[in-house]
Amino acid sequence: MLRDLTLLALRNIAARKARSALTLTSIAVGISAVVALWALSLGAQRALEAQFAKLGADTILVIPVGAAQQPKPAKINLDLLSTIPNVKSVTATRRAVLPVQSAAASGFLTVVGVGTTASSPRLLGGLELAQGRLFALQSDEAVLGAEAARELRLSPNETVRIRERPFRVVGVFRSTGSPQEDHALYMNLQKLEELVEEKGLVSLVSVQAASEKDVTELAQEIQRVLRRASEQEFLVQSSKQLSELVSNALALMRWVLGAIAGISLLVGGIGLANTMLMAVLERTHEIGVLRAIGAQRRHILELFLIESGILGLLGGGVGVVVGGALAQSVALVAGAALGAATFSAALDLPLVVGALLLATLLGMIAGLWPAWQAARLDPAEALRYE
Repeated sequence: MLRDLTLLALRNIAARKARSALTLTSIAVGISAVVALWALSLGAQRALEAQFAKLGADTILVIPVGAAQQPKPAKINLDLLSTIPNVKSVTATRRAVLPVQSAAASGFLTVVGVGTTASSPRLLGGLELAQGRLFALQSDEAVLGAEAARELRLSPNETVRIRERPFRVVGVFRSTGSPQEDHALYMNLQKLEELVEEKGLVSLVSVQAASEKDVTELAQEIQRVLRRASEQEFLVQSSKQLSELVSNALALMRWVLGAIAGISLLVGGIGLANTMLMAVLERTHEIGVLRAIGAQRRHILELFLIESGILGLLGGGVGVVVGGALAQSVALVAGAALGAATFSAALDLPLVVGALLLATLLGMIAGLWPAWQAARLDPAEALRYE
């Protein structure tokens, strides 16, 4: 019986192609908006989580308050941090905008001084070399971000001048998609100190814990030590805590955007309910015939629910395709604008299945009252209806 009702529902949908197409489109618009927004926000969340993962779960970041909006280096006692129990290593970073010149171009670039060993690229934020090697500690050497190398037209073993001082380019990092990193030049912190006027300032400190289990307690201890030693306020967070904060914020944004997009789904559901009500009126005589040949009320109810569910499912399928294509297009455009694919739309199986189920459920809910109205029709009156 269910198979027969499904085939009959499909024939009814096909018999009213224009109306079915319009109803299907109204559902598809809502589903495509939900899918596109959800896929993009989830993709961005995963990309950020991957960036934090490169730092390692045992890393704690110490940032002068306000530096995230307007980078302003501050003084910090690195030796004091090194004496805290369970601290394995301390890496200081300073950023400064300086005049840079090559044989082909000149201008201003962000120069990043990193107080780390050449064997610790993880403390550079997970940057990966595309060419060459990392800078040596005691030499006038530099590594370029991907965009900085392109703009200056430099390769390893060539020379770049920073404030008229020559530095040998020994490497080029892979593109990350972040303008802040790709347009920067990296060198040893001590060498950067020799190029700037004010000494002893840092923009960021990375503290590596002795083990992952000590990270939370160590972050709290670092905060206490810094408050006792300096009036400067610092944000002290583990990479895991920062990742969770960002993930929670993006998850909240995803639900808010999904709710806004859900308004168009509600409109589509109202349109579907109207279509099904019209179908009941147009097919009153047909319903009477079905009742006369033995169809029960539940069969009529099931027929209209199946029909509205199929319309919702078809609209959901179109919406998933359109929404997925839209999300991927936005991701590609964003990647092209930033010079790299910073993230991709996360159009995974749970999202696709969830969207199809949501569309089908919405269709059946929208068709519930019209189906109930059809099931309540008196067979004799329905047969006489013209």
